[in-house]
Amino acid sequence: MATHQGILSNPRCAKLLVIDQYGVDEVSDEIFKQLIGFPATDFIFFLSSSTLHRFRDHPAIKQKIKRLEDSYDVHRAAIKYFRALVPAGLAVYLAPFSIRKRSNIYGLVFGSQHPLGIHKFLRVAWANDQIAGEANFDIERENIGRNEGILPLDVMRPNKVRGFEEDLEAALRAGKMKSEADVVRFCIEAGMTCQHSTPVLKKLKAEGIIELNFWVPDVSKLKAPRPIRTPG
Repeated sequence: MATHQGILSNPRCAKLLVIDQYGVDEVSDEIFKQLIGFPATDFIFFLSSSTLHRFRDHPAIKQKIKRLEDSYDVHRAAIKYFRALVPAGLAVYLAPFSIRKRSNIYGLVFGSQHPLGIHKFLRVAWANDQIAGEANFDIERENIGRNEGILPLDVMRPNKVRGFEEDLEAALRAGKMKSEADVVRFCIEAGMTCQHSTPVLKKLKAEGIIELNFWVPDVSKLKAPRPIRTPG
């Protein structure tokens, strides 16, 4: 990265870094902190979750994640680790995705400093995984087939979607969401798209709990977000 330091440090130049690493040492803590420090920079890097699981006691891996008995969960531990490296107050959004190819599971981490960047990634992720938005296989082991998760039946609602809707509804009822910007950030931090908030927004408006003039929060309107009001 030193060779391109001028470009990477330029706040007027939008960048996308793709790091195809071998093992986990390519993106060290120091390099990760450099990545999130470059202005106007999105990045994506790959790691093998199966490799992490197979060699989980290796010093280079053990220092990054705790021992897990299930390689399905390794990428979640990895993303949790990297999120903990982001300084408080720094606007950096991270999201994972796992890809199973034969017996191996490959994980990737996407990072963006802008809500629109991470939301675009999440939309692609959910288009490929309607159950959790995290993998090209049933990482939640819910045995819900493709397109079954969007059926209007509680029994077919994915756990992640149901849990998100419950949390968002509680936050809205408590008056914690003052505008669509708050809902956008709530969705992104939960690893959901803005479209996932629509059923809750419609339900609470119909019940008279909130007043608003939109159904899907618009990530592009964060500089002038539309309000969410509580009657009375």
